[in-house]
Amino acid sequence: MALVDEYGNILEKEIVNYRGDKSEKFIIDTIHSYVKDREDKAEMIGIGVPGIIKNNKIVYTCNLSLKDSYFVRKLRTKLPVFLANDALCATLAEYQLIDNCKYPNYALLTVGTGVGAGMIFHGCVYEGRNGYAGEVGHMVIRKNGIQCNCGRRGCFEKYASVTRLLRMSKVETLKEFFYLAERNKYIAGILDEYLDDLAEGIANFIMISDVDMLVIGGGLAWFGDKFYYILRAKVAALLFNRDEKDVRMKFAKLGNDAGLIGAAFLPNWILREDDE
Repeated sequence: MALVDEYGNILEKEIVNYRGDKSEKFIIDTIHSYVKDREDKAEMIGIGVPGIIKNNKIVYTCNLSLKDSYFVRKLRTKLPVFLANDALCATLAEYQLIDNCKYPNYALLTVGTGVGAGMIFHGCVYEGRNGYAGEVGHMVIRKNGIQCNCGRRGCFEKYASVTRLLRMSKVETLKEFFYLAERNKYIAGILDEYLDDLAEGIANFIMISDVDMLVIGGGLAWFGDKFYYILRAKVAALLFNRDEKDVRMKFAKLGNDAGLIGAAFLPNWILREDDE
């Protein structure tokens, strides 16, 4: 949670650990408490949710217990509240602050606890008819593969999330993993296998969207310099042209703050979409 100004500067930030309690009540009470103390400083509230959002309502989320589509009403605030998918929030921040909205067609793939994406087509946010657009983490890349929380098997995020990478290597942090990957053949082998799966999903996404720029964000982005060229080559090998230079892909710059900043930008984008 953060207080963000109109330029995307984070004025203050608070991180809450909810591992012991993922209930809707805890999440709502925590947000309400934060908002209540800052209502006089804010004009609007933006919230990123890991799930499907449509018409400012939560349609579906499989990783949090937010099942009530009227989630916004429970926040007990007089400020206008805007909901969007968390990956879309991160996309807006990178698109606006880092890339200055210069690409007509743009997408950001978040690789962290799960995998998601935000998409911009012709300079406008694209969420799809039902809000499903960007749920690439639940694109199946291995039929009858690992069981996913969404109910399907073999989902992209079950093979390409940071959660999967750490579970495979049995290390606790990405920093530790990439340290070992440069020194241990076994860990290096795990990284290569992981990048195969990541490349498979990225190539599928590129084949579907064919955006002008694909940005990879989330926790993995901080370590992108350690495997960028390997990943780009793997992705290129799966595309029709097979030319690495044609893979327009880079890593995000804003890190985990991208979602917070993008959530603060939501009113500008959503109101603009409504006007159009």
